[in-house]
Amino acid sequence: MNKKIFSMTIVLLVIASLLLTACGGKPKGPVTLTIWHNWGPDDAKGPAMVTIFDEFRAANPDIILVDEVYVDADIPLKVETASAANQEPDLVFTGRLGSAYSWTDSGITIDVKNLISDWGFDGKFLDAAISQFTQADGKVQAFPLEGYTWPVWYNTKVFEAAGIAIPNTTDELISAAQALRAAGSGGPMVVSGADNMGSYVFTLALQTLLSDAEARQCIGDGDWSAPVCVEAVELFVQLRDAGVFVDDVEGIDYPGAEAQFATGTVAMCHYGAWAFADPGMLELNPDVQLGGFPLPAGSPHQLPVYYAGFTAKGIFITPNGEAKIDAVEKFIKFFYQPEMIARLVEQAGMTPPLKNLPVDESKLNMLFAQSLNMPAEIAETPDMYMPPAVFAVFGPITQKAFTPDVTSEEILAELVAAYAAVP
Repeated sequence: MNKKIFSMTIVLLVIASLLLTACGGKPKGPVTLTIWHNWGPDDAKGPAMVTIFDEFRAANPDIILVDEVYVDADIPLKVETASAANQEPDLVFTGRLGSAYSWTDSGITIDVKNLISDWGFDGKFLDAAISQFTQADGKVQAFPLEGYTWPVWYNTKVFEAAGIAIPNTTDELISAAQALRAAGSGGPMVVSGADNMGSYVFTLALQTLLSDAEARQCIGDGDWSAPVCVEAVELFVQLRDAGVFVDDVEGIDYPGAEAQFATGTVAMCHYGAWAFADPGMLELNPDVQLGGFPLPAGSPHQLPVYYAGFTAKGIFITPNGEAKIDAVEKFIKFFYQPEMIARLVEQAGMTPPLKNLPVDESKLNMLFAQSLNMPAEIAETPDMYMPPAVFAVFGPITQKAFTPDVTSEEILAELVAAYAAVP
């Protein structure tokens, strides 16, 4: 073969190789899907999550699944920072609250409305689960994953030791707090007054005196000059000054509050379904009665109030994930198989977003089962309508509200300033 013929052969081989590649003749490498979530080994849902991920990997060897665990509160900022550098994960397991409300409009995540239909999920999610992830313009921000029940936990042993009943009114709550302190218990109600989790106790206390419409007026629109809004803040200060919350509550974070209640010496706390199966809480479960926050005179509600909804966690898809949509589709369809979601319900007490889920009731956590029939009334969660810019600074405001000697006027002034700063 002369040099000319040899060179031509090389050219033809190169062209053939390029054509084969363009036509899919060359095998593609595995696709990597990166997921950010907070269900690590210390979370009740962690073990179930590990088994689901491992089974997906075994069933899909062409997809490399990389899951990274972060503190839940840190995930939004980490996602936004990574997105600015085009280095975001493909899927994000997080709640629809705070800055996540704007992710779809800002391009950090994509609208999944058509995917829900195209992938065969129409009619499979509870209507409330879909509606709470749906924007006013009809875009659906994420696949709903975790609902929540967020009641007040009452340790019946502590109440019995003090010889008092579980309160249904704020007058009874104040009397109970005084009796518990006199009995030398570990304290009346422990709250994480130092962070955003504790801010939900602040708003829940306000909402005992507010209808849902009035709560939107105060907490959503920032109309803190309305008499009913002022009265609600004054009610909170009355409860605080009457000793309803444990001492130094303004300095306690969520892990610290959970640890205090887990000692079995504190009478009340405010935790959600996510904590039902936490290792530190399991021993207390037989002693816990779930309920709502007691009502003041003149309340528009008929029963003590608590929070419940479906925005605790959804699966958000980023633009990076959209570029790997076939792999994402495989994962979503695998993950949402009824037996997978049932595993999270049975093993960790997760409130599921799916209809007609086959679960073994004998395996359900006792508090999860109790939460299905509580003598209480649901109030709207404020993060459904609070401006994201306010949510970002709400924790420090309510920390001040939990601090002794801070007046209702000072709290209202902080709130007015926060809402006034909203663009």
